[in-house]
Amino acid sequence: MKPSLLFPIALMVLLLASGCIESPSVSESPPFDEQPLSAVLAIQIDLSGSFSGYWDDKAYRLFLDISDRFFQEAMGKETKLVISQLSGNDKVLLFEGRPSDLRKRFKTPQELNAFLKRHSDASGSRVYDATTRTLDYVGTISGVSPETKLLTVILSDMQDSDSKADAENRLRESLRKYQERGGALALYFVAESERERWNGLLNDAGFRPGYFVIESELTSSPRLPRFE
Repeated sequence: MKPSLLFPIALMVLLLASGCIESPSVSESPPFDEQPLSAVLAIQIDLSGSFSGYWDDKAYRLFLDISDRFFQEAMGKETKLVISQLSGNDKVLLFEGRPSDLRKRFKTPQELNAFLKRHSDASGSRVYDATTRTLDYVGTISGVSPETKLLTVILSDMQDSDSKADAENRLRESLRKYQERGGALALYFVAESERERWNGLLNDAGFRPGYFVIESELTSSPRLPRFE
């Protein structure tokens, strides 16, 4: 370095050290607001071919009922609604926003139903993968804290068409972490052949009574969650 540059640099260091020149500091107000969320509801919808009859007949009405109840009971609170799908389509997450955002985006139930079907592939039913990705996503939403109520509702027969050992292991880990956050889980329209399996998965993950419900395809009046 040239000798002529040494003096100005040394002088700058002394001025900074003495406080004569204000050094950059972290702003006291962060540039992005983050509102703590009181609740997050995730609804995962089976849009595979094996479940299409239930979706059009019963499951879609239950989806509308649950989302409407969440909208009504969440008014005045900071909440998020997440919609995901399970089918042969690799795109799992379809919507995240306030309950009111869903109503603004889709003016009619028919418009929403058409959107959901456009983003599905009826040739497959990747239950394990879609459930893992949905549960993991819920835990990363901005504003989620230890006080945030988490509820994931799955409308599916829960029959996985792509069962692999590594997929089940990832699901088990996601269920365990979700349960440790205090998350609750509700499964509706579960095939009778899958009920024992999912009872075992949830018990192994540590879900306590009152934090999960498994309702079969035969249940005419399923127990619905409370959002207060």
